[in-house]
Amino acid sequence: MAEEKAKRTHRDFTAGTYVGDKVPKLTRIIYPWSGIFRDACYALVGTFLLQYTMFSGVLSTDPATYTSQMNVITIALIIALIWDGLNDPIMGFILEKCHFKSGKFRPWILLGGIGNAVVVILMFAGLATGWTYVGLMILFYFIWDLVFTMNDIGYWSMLPSLTSDEKERGKITTKVTLATTIGAFAMNIVCMLIPGTLGLSTSAFYKYAAIIVALLFLLSQAAVFFFCKEKVRDPKQDEISKKTKFTDMFTMLGKNKPLLMSVIAMFLYYVASGFITGIGLNYFYCAYGYGGNKGGLLAALLSVVFVVATIAAQALYPAMAKKWKKQTILTVTFAIIVLSYLGFLFIGFPLFGNLPVAYSDFSAVTGMMEGIAACFAGTAWLLFIPAVFFFAASGVFYLTLLVMFQNAIDYNEWKNGERKESVAFSWRPLDAKFSSATLKGIQNLTFIIAGLYFTVITPISAAEGKLNSGFYDAAAFDSEIATIVENVQPSQLATLGYIVIGVIILVFTGAYCCLHFGYKINEDEYSGIVKELDIRHAKNLAESQVVKQ
Repeated sequence: MAEEKAKRTHRDFTAGTYVGDKVPKLTRIIYPWSGIFRDACYALVGTFLLQYTMFSGVLSTDPATYTSQMNVITIALIIALIWDGLNDPIMGFILEKCHFKSGKFRPWILLGGIGNAVVVILMFAGLATGWTYVGLMILFYFIWDLVFTMNDIGYWSMLPSLTSDEKERGKITTKVTLATTIGAFAMNIVCMLIPGTLGLSTSAFYKYAAIIVALLFLLSQAAVFFFCKEKVRDPKQDEISKKTKFTDMFTMLGKNKPLLMSVIAMFLYYVASGFITGIGLNYFYCAYGYGGNKGGLLAALLSVVFVVATIAAQALYPAMAKKWKKQTILTVTFAIIVLSYLGFLFIGFPLFGNLPVAYSDFSAVTGMMEGIAACFAGTAWLLFIPAVFFFAASGVFYLTLLVMFQNAIDYNEWKNGERKESVAFSWRPLDAKFSSATLKGIQNLTFIIAGLYFTVITPISAAEGKLNSGFYDAAAFDSEIATIVENVQPSQLATLGYIVIGVIILVFTGAYCCLHFGYKINEDEYSGIVKELDIRHAKNLAESQVVKQ
């Protein structure tokens, strides 16, 4: 009777655990696809919080005060980058060291989801205006960064723990990356196209969007907590995790070369793949015309190409992995990336005259449909051909890298006797943030070398600031922008092209070399590692059961 009462007292409301490398059906479905709402919510804050701040009327209408408020927000966001860099390893350390009875990963996923839902809704609720808003926005942003990291580290750390079977791991990782792409893209499309079409003000739109996406985020993470199973943990690994030190994330790299190569390659991948995005919009404004219906529209169409090509290619990864070894996939995708970026350079930049080979005249365009028609009336659509190839190949390259990263965690357990997924996977967001900071420096340096930073980028930014603060009206803004863009020389754009494509190819080459020459775990060796780990786990579980009895 007492035993039954104890069982009721410690009832587990989650789906429980499973043994082996076959991931349960509900877990295979819910866990990866819940990422759609995670990344949609992240995109809302990460991409559109500043747009909400500038255009929803929460800041002062006085130009001088508006400028001061934006300066304070900018400084706070710079400080937040430092906090962000510390937040990931700290949270990885905490997650690895502190476990709950309901699991190692699920509780953190749920707690982070609850925190996100509350903070995101408050962030866009329009609770205040003026300096009070500035203070609340900064406070909420720092809290949001903390709770999202809590969820993010828990979510991604759970991925390598689900299975060590390469085929099963490849399928789940594919779904995770697809969900990430779909969620971020859907949120971007909603926030770019819907405002102004439903009769809602900017503030009202973002308020309702935040409520909807935050609640969907919360529900999806609750589904992971209640309906997804965690794999039974090796009791020996649990004891090791409790002794985790903050410095383990660094010492782990020194003892695990495949993990070190994966971390470096991931950083380089983020730099290479983010460079074209960071430079692209400014280039298209200069080469094809400033505005959302001109160069901006072309950039938006390329974003659609990016999503479609990435999703289509990554969906094929499990089939590729069955047929080819990972090193073969890396080599083929790397070659496609290099050749397609070279093709983009030759047709997308004015190397042979005053205009690129792929060019359409957008000067008379006044609407989106006119812009699309102009794109296909000329030759600008040719840009989509190499873009399909380098976006698709990059997506598969990244997916292969993610699988190899997870395999390196199994290798760490096999070689060094410890898994510590949360510590290892804290490098993924840290790589993303380091690369983001690196990109800002490289992008500014590139514009300076091309002679565009002080003649184009800075003046356009200043003009946009004057428009947002009310110092300029639309006519004055358009006139100044037209003058700035007209003064751009084809030689400057050609120089920009050589630097951008050259850097992308060079950095991708570095990532490929790390994985091809520095990562020495092939499929046969990994299979042997998994078999030996299975034997160890079975032995440790059996010994643990004997001790309990």
